[in-house]
Amino acid sequence: MKQLTLLLLAVLVLKGHAEALPSENLERQSTTNTSAPAPSAIPPSQTSQARLEALAVLIKRAQYQQAYSLAERMVEEFEGDEKFDFQYGMAAVETQHYDPALFAFERLVLIYPNQPRYRLELARTHFYLRNLVRAEVEFNKVLQQNPPAAVRKNVELFLDKISELQRTVEPRFMFAIDIGAGYDSNINSATSEQELPKAELVFPWDIPLDATSQETASAYWSTLLNMSYISPISKTSAFDIRGVYSKRSNSEIELYDLDTAMAEAGYAFYTGPVRWRAGGRYQYVQLNTEELLNTVSFIGQSNWILKSGASYGLAMNYGQSTYPANSDGDMTVSQYTLSFNSAPNKNSWSLALLFGQDEAESATNEFNGKAYQGFTFQSTTLWGQRASRYWMLNVISSEYEAINSALYTKLRKDTALNYGVGWRYAFNSHFSIRNDYSLGYTDSSLEANTYKRAKAEFGLTYSF
Repeated sequence: MKQLTLLLLAVLVLKGHAEALPSENLERQSTTNTSAPAPSAIPPSQTSQARLEALAVLIKRAQYQQAYSLAERMVEEFEGDEKFDFQYGMAAVETQHYDPALFAFERLVLIYPNQPRYRLELARTHFYLRNLVRAEVEFNKVLQQNPPAAVRKNVELFLDKISELQRTVEPRFMFAIDIGAGYDSNINSATSEQELPKAELVFPWDIPLDATSQETASAYWSTLLNMSYISPISKTSAFDIRGVYSKRSNSEIELYDLDTAMAEAGYAFYTGPVRWRAGGRYQYVQLNTEELLNTVSFIGQSNWILKSGASYGLAMNYGQSTYPANSDGDMTVSQYTLSFNSAPNKNSWSLALLFGQDEAESATNEFNGKAYQGFTFQSTTLWGQRASRYWMLNVISSEYEAINSALYTKLRKDTALNYGVGWRYAFNSHFSIRNDYSLGYTDSSLEANTYKRAKAEFGLTYSF
């Protein structure tokens, strides 16, 4: 009988009749029927409790759409209440309102991290949002809490499904736009010296450098557009296309404004735990609205996913770079990358070893050809339920093929070190903000190519 009464109350709330009547109606009712109390006569605390119980009845009866509609009207009053957050999250996830569900379960997990049911529902919400990495992390945390056998079995089914999805190709479209602004201490990666030292030159005198050849600091703004689409050919193979456009404008000087466009198409397929991909890429670069460089390249990639979730990667990029303003500047470029990625977890990391060579097409440009090798280490830590912090270290050593005998007496050798750190906070599955900082130092055997660089940037990202 009590449940029937609460269910009737829920229906009234959904229709908006649980609110107090206008004052003139209340006066009329009090004069015509003094024995029947007005709804406003119920103490607010009792009304609130009744609404919570009505919501619980709807959830128990699996009437999730009605429960979600009721909970939406109660959010401002009850948000943060443990019982309400759980029921609101359940109603939201069962009606495919995944962002509200995510917020509700995130609050619960932050306050009650040792409650496996709350973490299980958070993991399930990430799964439905196709945040497979975050879902896997949360499901594994549930297992670490030694849940009952039935819960463990349910979690293992989800983890198996995640593994299957990671190996199954589904139609997918992604678009993202990132708008950033920042400060760069050296937008042209130039030396801070005012002249080239004569000790390195074929001439017995110093050569002064003009302002555009020296270190230049500037504020800037940037825009990045990123689009990709995957179309399945079979359950384990697909065709994909990708397009990226970026623009950077400097406030100090337009000479180093940069526009870059890239288009890529590829074919990918799985053989057991290994994903293979072959594709072609075209890249176009403008400097201060003038064509600087275009590159056509072939890409080969493989990724071996281990049972633990960790993976090995091998990638190759081989192509041709042409410089329209310099007919002798064309290069044949090749790069090989061997990488290892840790299993998805609260703390994840990756290590990539790089080897490459740029070969000059013309003998007159041989001094610009080079061989290089190095590594990149990246680490990401989930920071609460919505944020992540990360850092990166990159070291590259380069040796050029020949001496630029028209100017220098020494062969150019560079060692470049870059360190970056940052964080990102997601308001929902579409919108996030980021803040990035980086420091770089390149030590060269030639003074003109030794420089320091520091950047700070704040950005907004919207994706769907």
